[in-house]
Amino acid sequence: MPRTPEDFNNYVAQELRAGDKRMDEIVKTIAAIQIEQASAKVLLAENTETIKQIKTDTADMLEVFESWKGAMRVIEMIGKLAKPLGYIVGLGASIAAFWTAIKSGIGPK
Repeated sequence: MPRTPEDFNNYVAQELRAGDKRMDEIVKTIAAIQIEQASAKVLLAENTETIKQIKTDTADMLEVFESWKGAMRVIEMIGKLAKPLGYIVGLGASIAAFWTAIKSGIGPK
């Protein structure tokens, strides 16, 4: 501890300068943190916008795939109907050919 009033005043002034230095460092650190936070907010806003755009694009693609899924179901049903329908058309053609052969007088061999 200082023994004279002058030493005490010097001691207090020195401590105040040290406190001012620490406060200046804290202010600089806080300013740097605020700058980083502001840039992070900008990046976050850009990321959010990009994610919204990707979500919209993905929704459009999903809609297209769902419509194709429905189209494939229709084509599959048509394919399932085509086989029996082919048999029916073949039977009709055979009957028509047989009828034509009988009408024209050609006998079966």
